[in-house]
Amino acid sequence: MEGSLLSSQPEKHYEAVVLGAGLSGVCAAIKLKEAGIDNIAVFEKASDVGGTWRDNVYPGVACDVPSHLYSYSFAPNPDWSRWYAPGQEIWDYVRNCAKDFGVYDGITFNTTIDSATWTTDRWLINDSNGNAFTSRSIISALGGLHTPNMPDLPGSDLFEGTSFHTTNWPDDLDFSDKRVAVIGTGATAVQIVPEVAEVAAELMVFQRSPVWVGAKRDDHYTDEQREAFRADPSAMQKLRQDLWDTWEHTSVELHREGTDINKMAEARARQMIEQSVSDPEVAKALTPDHNFACKRPTISNRYYATFNRDNVLLVTGGVESLTATGLMSSGHHYDADVIVFATGFKPFNVTNEIRVTGVNGQALADTWRDEVTSYKSVMVAKFPNLFFLMGPNGTGLQSALQTVEPAADFAVSTIGHIRDNDLAGLSPTQEAVDAFTHDVRGRFENTTHSKGCTSWWSEGTGHNHSIWPGDSTEFRELFAELDPADFDITPA
Repeated sequence: MEGSLLSSQPEKHYEAVVLGAGLSGVCAAIKLKEAGIDNIAVFEKASDVGGTWRDNVYPGVACDVPSHLYSYSFAPNPDWSRWYAPGQEIWDYVRNCAKDFGVYDGITFNTTIDSATWTTDRWLINDSNGNAFTSRSIISALGGLHTPNMPDLPGSDLFEGTSFHTTNWPDDLDFSDKRVAVIGTGATAVQIVPEVAEVAAELMVFQRSPVWVGAKRDDHYTDEQREAFRADPSAMQKLRQDLWDTWEHTSVELHREGTDINKMAEARARQMIEQSVSDPEVAKALTPDHNFACKRPTISNRYYATFNRDNVLLVTGGVESLTATGLMSSGHHYDADVIVFATGFKPFNVTNEIRVTGVNGQALADTWRDEVTSYKSVMVAKFPNLFFLMGPNGTGLQSALQTVEPAADFAVSTIGHIRDNDLAGLSPTQEAVDAFTHDVRGRFENTTHSKGCTSWWSEGTGHNHSIWPGDSTEFRELFAELDPADFDITPA
């Protein structure tokens, strides 16, 4: 197989190919350029950079990490309007960074990668335009919050109204005289529900299981503050450091059952439900039966109070099917004009998008069929020179950028090592993958993630393969040095 692929090898060859141009992909492209690795290509499925912030334009979309921490360390932004920036500002930030660092014009837009197959010393890649080319290395920066998770409901083709996933929010839809059904109560729904309730004639929220919602401090930055940041970058750096110090400690402690911070967060959320929701039965239905942070908590000052409105109904049960005029849940029919699927995404698995085939024809989808594992979140055994940003256990408990940047640094430095030492392939040993997996599993035993609830973090496998269980300092220390003993190395 490998020999036949080499015999028809395309003429176009790259040192590195980056898949995706969201925050992770733009970061990788910038760092490759800074490292002097110029023979690269970046492919983006859409017509612009931005990833999830380009795709999600629903009412109320915003980050749930403070803006000055949800930024590249090398590109502080003095112009964030508030603590938690709205989605449009973040999209603009990614675009501006790509242009300011000179990587925007080199991105190939409106192009997906269909397959990547390892030959004897390089990757053979096929794109959606019918082109084939090779690359010594690949950096997957596809992220985790862009492939819609649409439930396969009976009767989906029967509904005569308007229905869509939140990533396909219509620009001109008027809710003012509509009966709207929102399916899901995750982070997206928590942002959408208060906004839609303000304008819809009737809003029904279909809740399969409740979510913890914490209070949201969302101060505006004044013109004077933003001007001070521009005049004195050190002030902005101090703010980022202060946020990092607080969030690093708080986020890790929040995800450990029984800590003071965990108990305090849950107590405050319970108190907010009690103070915000006037109907005791509705308040009870909105209260989760799992530990705070067992699933991903979110923040809002408006979500719980929305259920006091006369035009809002909480439906406690999953949707069984759709009909021509609405939805069925727990044997009851609910009339609806608009159905919004706030059902989240298929997280952190490149095999949802691309057929990846490694050494001896090993499919990545088969490798990850029972459990998604990795070497330090960035590499997988039998898949040489393939790197993942926001890979397995590669997203932080706080700002994703705190794990993206060190992973990108490792990928770029290793690509440089492969090039400078004229290596054909470098992939972690299975023993190194198993050791990392064992360590991560052990660290989750003392966290809220091991307390029995299910979420997209584990995606039905029983093991959390999305989140790094420690702080970002520990994550960065994973990449302190390249240990040859951890790798199978193939000379050119």
